Amino acid sequence: MTRNNEDRTGTHSIHSDVPPQIAAQFATEPTNNLAFVVPTEFVELPSQGLFYSEGHPLHNQSCVEIKFMTAKEEDILSDKALLKKGIAIDRFLKSVLVDKNINIDSLLVGDKSAILVSSRINGYGAEYDTKVICPVCFSHGRHEFDLGECETTNLDNLEKLGVDKTQNGTFIINLPKTSAQAECRLLTGKEEKKVLMTSERRKKQKLPSAVLTTQLRTIIVSVNGNDDRQYVNSFVENIPAADSRYLRTTYQKCVPNVSLRQTYCCSSCEAESVLEVPFTTDFFWPNA
Repeated sequence: MTRNNEDRTGTHSIHSDVPPQIAAQFATEPTNNLAFVVPTEFVELPSQGLFYSEGHPLHNQSCVEIKFMTAKEEDILSDKALLKKGIAIDRFLKSVLVDKNINIDSLLVGDKSAILVSSRINGYGAEYDTKVICPVCFSHGRHEFDLGECETTNLDNLEKLGVDKTQNGTFIINLPKTSAQAECRLLTGKEEKKVLMTSERRKKQKLPSAVLTTQLRTIIVSVNGNDDRQYVNSFVENIPAADSRYLRTTYQKCVPNVSLRQTYCCSSCEAESVLEVPFTTDFFWPNA
């Protein structure tokens, strides 16, 4: 959703190329009696703000306002120091969010993806041409994804999956093997990174990566109403494989997110597959 300020340089401006369902807004910064404008848009949050705690700027907010990419954001995305530290994307998000009270680390994974996809579309368009590998014949090729076709998954799946949402912004998954009730929460981008970093650190120490148990410990709040961490950790260590798989599969279906899976037809073997839209350097630097 995009909107415009009425006053740019003293006249009202309407962009005919903006869809009618999108409103437009321009933030003005006067310099020497000139007004430089930056268009903004509203991005629908997959979470609808239902999983943020009270006091969070996005609590019960269905959308968030971001500004369009400018040369400033391109500088951030190409900054070698930021890229080396792995913080370029977070700095980028901080720059495009209009509400500076939003802590980037507190953004849920799905909402973060929605903002990134919308920013890429308003910056370079919905067409995303990049390198891909066929999962059938493993040949390398190129494919053009349509980011405008990325669908948002929301909470409609909960009832179908037999999952109950709690008033605390968590949801209960009933496990088939043990009949245990696992209360789970959504992860923020920071927490997701922490899970991966923990696994990488264990690998460097020549220990099993334990990525699955680390993930379960992070997302499970309580088991059968017991939120004692020692109890939860013990449950994770001893959970039957069938329940572990069911929990992880159901959890992924519950998470409000942007679906980045699209159909791909290989030019070499003509096999049709479903590929995840890759976040490569082409994503923010098309034809660079």
